[in-house]
Amino acid sequence: MSASAPPRRTTSRPSTPVVVLGEIRTRLLPHSLTLDSLATEEVLATVAGTTVVRRERPCPLAFSPRRATGIDCHLGWGETASATARVVGTVASTAILVGGRIAQLSSHTTVVRAQQKKRMPWSHYIGRLGVTEIIGELPDHSIADTELAAGFYAPRGATTLDLGSICTGHLEDLRSSPLLDQRPPLRAPTTRLRWCAVIGGSTGPAVSMRVEDGESRTLRVTVKEAADLPDALRFCEDVAIHDWLLTVIDARVRSAEAFDDGRQVAILAPVLEHLTHLWMPGAQVAASMRAPWRDLQTAAGLSKQWTARVEQIQRRIEVATYYAARGANSVGRS
Repeated sequence: MSASAPPRRTTSRPSTPVVVLGEIRTRLLPHSLTLDSLATEEVLATVAGTTVVRRERPCPLAFSPRRATGIDCHLGWGETASATARVVGTVASTAILVGGRIAQLSSHTTVVRAQQKKRMPWSHYIGRLGVTEIIGELPDHSIADTELAAGFYAPRGATTLDLGSICTGHLEDLRSSPLLDQRPPLRAPTTRLRWCAVIGGSTGPAVSMRVEDGESRTLRVTVKEAADLPDALRFCEDVAIHDWLLTVIDARVRSAEAFDDGRQVAILAPVLEHLTHLWMPGAQVAASMRAPWRDLQTAAGLSKQWTARVEQIQRRIEVATYYAARGANSVGRS
């Protein structure tokens, strides 16, 4: 295993994927202590007979065995959600623990054209984990036109693919593990990243990201060939981790502004203690995806924002400590 690349999870790679659709939920693990390697494996070992994939450098990272969810529904196609296609297959879901502190649930499916224009027995689909087949013809919309819309819009009255519900259900299973004491060191939001990956890049991977609201983002990745899709998946998971870290640190700084110096320290110090060492954008993605990470960093200024927030927290704690010490000295002299 290379020291510079994360463990590569093999996936069924159809010859002509139409699109890969994914959703990632990221949250703080509800536990008072950082999980060590043994506890991490115990929390993630959800499938009998399979093993947890782990690495320790540069930051502990562990992947649970993949779980399959069977689906037979429609796929919303286009921003107006006026067109759908029937899809049958499975969604693959993986639980991920980062640094023994951050929990992720990553669900995705690779959408391909079915060779048969009819629904096949389930045995045909369950052998291809994380692959969904389109039965019939695609709606008259190009991938370029739909961008991030494919699969994420539900026409009124239609039953459509809902990766969010699958993701949330598995994340709740992880959160409620009896091995976790439900006492996290700080309160933090859960973020949601929806992503799609398509084939069509002429020179290399390209990415675009959009912030939808305070806790939701969308990400589009274009890769050169189907063999690059697992790397795109890992890239999206890494982006989701760092977007979550930024979301948390921003929320804590804003929350602290409403309190006096002493209370600010109590709100801000846990960020420095438990989260700042986990900021390593691009360190655990394939080499082919590091250039897109740099491009995204340049466009959005993610590391600049992170560094500025960390320095802001450090200064606030220093100032609060100074005033607390001065106050104690004044009381002592009186």
